[in-house]
Amino acid sequence: MNRILQTLILLTLTSCGQNSSDNKTIQSKDPSSIKNDHLKQDTNSLFTFTKKKHQTFNEPVETLPSVLKAFVPNEYAVINVSTGDANLDGLADKILVLRKNTEETTSNYAENKPDKRPLLLLLGQADKTYTLAFRNDNAVLCIDCGGVFGDPFTGTTIKKGYFSIEHGISGGKHWESVTTFKFDKAKGNWFLYKDHFISYKLNESNDENAEALVKEIDTLETIENFGIVPFDKYNTYSDKGY
Repeated sequence: MNRILQTLILLTLTSCGQNSSDNKTIQSKDPSSIKNDHLKQDTNSLFTFTKKKHQTFNEPVETLPSVLKAFVPNEYAVINVSTGDANLDGLADKILVLRKNTEETTSNYAENKPDKRPLLLLLGQADKTYTLAFRNDNAVLCIDCGGVFGDPFTGTTIKKGYFSIEHGISGGKHWESVTTFKFDKAKGNWFLYKDHFISYKLNESNDENAEALVKEIDTLETIENFGIVPFDKYNTYSDKGY
């Protein structure tokens, strides 16, 4: 399972023209190899701007309660907030995803210097405050990890003992990835539960009512593929996931 990414110019329109036998070859590979093949890029063309190198789709959250601001370091801003019961105690928990205030100009994945985006898992307390359960700087992809196709981070969700981190790209090809963690009450931690990756290609149908895109690859990895990976050890930048 490739957790990152050297992402994607290999995903060009020319690759959409591969024949059915090529598709069968891809489908027969191990799921981790499939994802790895689809998340490669030519990073040489990424850094041609003098000021802002990258375009972000994740602007800072303007209104943030003071009880949450206390967890945000001075040089960072919050770009995503999710709410839900992550540990099944009936209280609302939060996920905050942070970015450096300078990431649009300083992050450089091509030189192996990406500005990491910390994910904070905050557990709600009965008095309406929060405690930090975990901080993971390697769970969310960097601003330039999507190459010329832009910022790949699309959001997070929390629901009934699970939380997910979502990424995706819309470019020469389209792909989306949802990585989900499940709470283990006995161990007091969340563990990698599943990783769902889908890529799409242009529909070659001449039917005027046909969908513009059709699925090309659809892989679902579970513990049988990646083993036992606690959230605090999870690393999206590693092929192994930790």
